[in-house]
Amino acid sequence: MSRLPTIDPVSPEDRAAMLGEYETMGAWDCVDGAAGSPSPPDDQGTSSDAPVHAPKLLCMADVEPAEIAWLWRGRIPLGRLTLLVGRPGEGKSFLTAYLAATVSQGRAWVDRNPCQRGSVILCSAEDDPKDTIAPRLIAHDADRSRVHLLAGVMSRDHRGDPVERVFTLDDLVTLRHTLDRVPDCKLIVIDPIGSYLGGGADAHRDNEVRSVLAPVCHLAAARGAAVLVVAHARKAAAPYADDLVLGSRAFTGIARSVLHLVTDPQDEKRRRRLLLTGKNNLAERLPGFAFEIGPGDVEDRPCVCWHEGEVNLTADDAVNMDAEGDSDRRTQHDEAVSWLRKALVDGPKLGKALKEDAREGEGISWRTLERAKKTLSVEAFRPENPGPWYWRLPDPSAPRQGPGDWRGGGLAVCPGGPESQDDS
Repeated sequence: MSRLPTIDPVSPEDRAAMLGEYETMGAWDCVDGAAGSPSPPDDQGTSSDAPVHAPKLLCMADVEPAEIAWLWRGRIPLGRLTLLVGRPGEGKSFLTAYLAATVSQGRAWVDRNPCQRGSVILCSAEDDPKDTIAPRLIAHDADRSRVHLLAGVMSRDHRGDPVERVFTLDDLVTLRHTLDRVPDCKLIVIDPIGSYLGGGADAHRDNEVRSVLAPVCHLAAARGAAVLVVAHARKAAAPYADDLVLGSRAFTGIARSVLHLVTDPQDEKRRRRLLLTGKNNLAERLPGFAFEIGPGDVEDRPCVCWHEGEVNLTADDAVNMDAEGDSDRRTQHDEAVSWLRKALVDGPKLGKALKEDAREGEGISWRTLERAKKTLSVEAFRPENPGPWYWRLPDPSAPRQGPGDWRGGGLAVCPGGPESQDDS
């Protein structure tokens, strides 16, 4: 049996990256300067055995200014962490497939900004590589030879047998070795972040989140790769989109750019998705873009289909519009429930007449009335079959009677009513 390669301890290079040690700035290595460690040599070349705790000071006159390097200009910086936030089902994994495909091919982004070609490392805990990830990469015309899934970590147990364990971000050594094997990596996708923090980190504690993500950010900076962290959004409403990130505020705090994926609140079909900017420490806030998930050019496989033009909304705008829409929908529903309860309190009513009265007298649409009907568990029944459908409120205390008794049954009773019946 072939021997698996051994994993060496954290190298000085990575330790320097984790703690921000830049040798070009002339600072001596104090990473190992714990109590009892020898001090650096003094001017006479001698050293003391006294414990060393030395501050690291950088004179800003010695710092050479540098331009921000971008993977996607204004949205995804290289060597930094970007947060992609969205509720389940919004299309986050489809969007990451688009991002990976664009980087792998070096194609221009949707806004026609250039993209540097490189490899992609995917960490995906929720999607199957065979039936989900690979088909979506094909749909987006990715160069799959440049896309690599970090599926786990191989090691040996005490008997020397190979074992596999899951990868988490606190395993910085494995991430470094992965980047060694993919030296042209330009994008690292962590989807979702909750699956990769490791068992010792609480996603709701700032210090624990930062203790995991900060070393990853330093390593990415040293290697020039962008890190895209996918996070879920809370269901609760908030005036600011960045406050909807599930977990600690450290996620948005440590990210240099935050992108939000939301359903267009103005789209009645709820199919149009908006990619909007949130916090950005490195560039001005840019317009967003809209897309739908539909059949693409490759075998009609579902993919991200971008709409023409820009979306002049911020993530905060969209979140507040969606909250207002939810409130309006709830208000209409509540009004319909109240009206229907009053209409049926004195006994059954002809279903067709109720629909007409609701529409013409109260402006209640059929769809809203149907939802109110379900909320109240209204029963649709026929006293005679064939015959028209009547609606009635449920009466749990009334015993079921024979056919034709409106209070206890009928020839046909449908809790909630048959939606397909035009006269129900």
